[in-house]
Amino acid sequence: MLLTISQGNGSDDMIFHSKQKVNGAPVWEVDTDTQTVRHRNPKTGEMERYVFHTDHIRYYLHHIEEKRPDLLQEIVDKGEIYKHLDELDTKVTDAVNRQTELLMQSSRDYQAAVMSGRIDQSGAIGNLLRMQAQRAVNDTMIYLWKDDE
Repeated sequence: MLLTISQGNGSDDMIFHSKQKVNGAPVWEVDTDTQTVRHRNPKTGEMERYVFHTDHIRYYLHHIEEKRPDLLQEIVDKGEIYKHLDELDTKVTDAVNRQTELLMQSSRDYQAAVMSGRIDQSGAIGNLLRMQAQRAVNDTMIYLWKDDE
């Protein structure tokens, strides 16, 4: 496992490097603390940097780092880390949006607030329903493993 622990900013940064190198530097790497994927273009040697800003990607990276570091290393080694995280980000966001919509449709309190024009109350209830949807989606898409890859 090619795992680097550095303490440049006062905390332990967990960085997974790909085995494939260009001029001695890894082609792919992911920093699980900053949610950053770096890719060194093998042809030009230029570094591309992608940062994910969603909570579910942060939760996922820390979960896989703790529970399945071998799987994370394999994804990085295959050069699939950016694609993997981008697809997960899209799927989780879509699932949270769908689940939130379903919860809003089935919530009598939310529907009553919307029908009566109480924007503050419908907003507060909507936010609670979104948090409920996020918990449900995270439990099924972030914290459980499917080893069929």
